[in-house]
Amino acid sequence: MLALSHAQTSDGLKSVLMQQKLKRVFVASNNQEAVSQLGEQAYNMILIEEGFPELGGADFCRFLRMTDGPMAVAPIIYGIISPEKGRVLAARDAGASKIVIMPLSPKKLLQTIHAAIKEMRPIIQTTAYRGPDRRMMGPKPFHGPDKRKTQKGLVSVAEQKRIIGSF
Repeated sequence: MLALSHAQTSDGLKSVLMQQKLKRVFVASNNQEAVSQLGEQAYNMILIEEGFPELGGADFCRFLRMTDGPMAVAPIIYGIISPEKGRVLAARDAGASKIVIMPLSPKKLLQTIHAAIKEMRPIIQTTAYRGPDRRMMGPKPFHGPDKRKTQKGLVSVAEQKRIIGSF
């Protein structure tokens, strides 16, 4: 699903995605249209722009993370108009999987989609936050019991892929 504020950008990016042999790409022009479509179809990846009409990109991203179903764990690529710290933190806190600077070139879109799939993180589902695990993943070896594996509200990457299907 493409949830962008500019119809020309949406149409151009849809064409790029269709050339990559995607089965379906839905372009939503506003939140009402997007929510209506979510009731009819499940999407395994969503691109949201910060300035998405009516509800706004961050609130729409938060809404998607709070739903029941595949969209709650699907990768969400969030487009911002400038890389200011406040905008990046707002996107991260809303549950974005990847953050990109708009406008988005076709090449950058495809690179970001591949990175979102390749670098999926477990999804945290708690009352305070719903979205990708924000803890830094590093090569530090840990010795002791792994309490995260049994953490309530954690949706593993394998479970996410099972829920949203193949790409």
